[in-house]
Amino acid sequence: MAWKHWDERKFITLLLKTGQTTSYQTGDDGDLELGVAHDFAVLTTGRYSGTINITINGKTHATNNACVKDNNTGKMWHREVIQADIGPTANGTLFWGQYTLGPKIDITFTAATKIIHSVAGDFSTGACCVGRKITVSGAAQAGNNQDVTVAAITANDMTVNEVLVNEGAGASVSFASVDDLIWDLKDQANANSLAGYTDWRIPNRRELESIVDLGQNNPSIDEITFPSTPATYQWTSSTNLNPSSDAWVVIFTKGVVYNNKKITLKMHVRLVRN
Repeated sequence: MAWKHWDERKFITLLLKTGQTTSYQTGDDGDLELGVAHDFAVLTTGRYSGTINITINGKTHATNNACVKDNNTGKMWHREVIQADIGPTANGTLFWGQYTLGPKIDITFTAATKIIHSVAGDFSTGACCVGRKITVSGAAQAGNNQDVTVAAITANDMTVNEVLVNEGAGASVSFASVDDLIWDLKDQANANSLAGYTDWRIPNRRELESIVDLGQNNPSIDEITFPSTPATYQWTSSTNLNPSSDAWVVIFTKGVVYNNKKITLKMHVRLVRN
């Protein structure tokens, strides 16, 4: 690739500043402050004003259209991290991957208690959290093949809100979670043209790290630019190499990166587009 001039090459190859400005030792990051400074533009007028509805599993959040343009990279970020209404616990946290179990033949259903019982104790208390919808299939009694909502969960017993039919073990019963994934949020944003765009996606690890500001804490981000940032975990689209059952997350309490379970843990997410 031919470079127009040295300044362009130098600019592109420089890393971002961390945001740390306090020095604790001569020559440290806070002393030198090396790199390119964050350069954000907040967009809240025109197509970036008002709200659109994000609906997942029958729960709706009126999310704002406000965006933030990163002038260094050209990427556009959704300004809001949803913290209400959607998700199993209605606080905006979602799972990365779908939960499945089965077929299992040791499953029983009790109408009086609305309990689905696993003799072997195969239920995941994380993935089958209270409020999550699970599709049951393969049961001998047709009335048990339905979407159920978890009301209480242990490894052996899934208590649901729906009506069950008495049924003993023997059928090959399978379970699969319904929606409540970060990908459902992305699809809803695109289907409803968030800020007028239909190419929103989940940021990869490097992208999400790029908006961290280590000069801030709890959350570690510029809160004037990104006022809706919970000081907690946010998913990326990047999978951990080993184990691949984990995805990378950025923890905005202190701006650190970690890997967490895709199927059993639910977290917030911020959308990005190019």
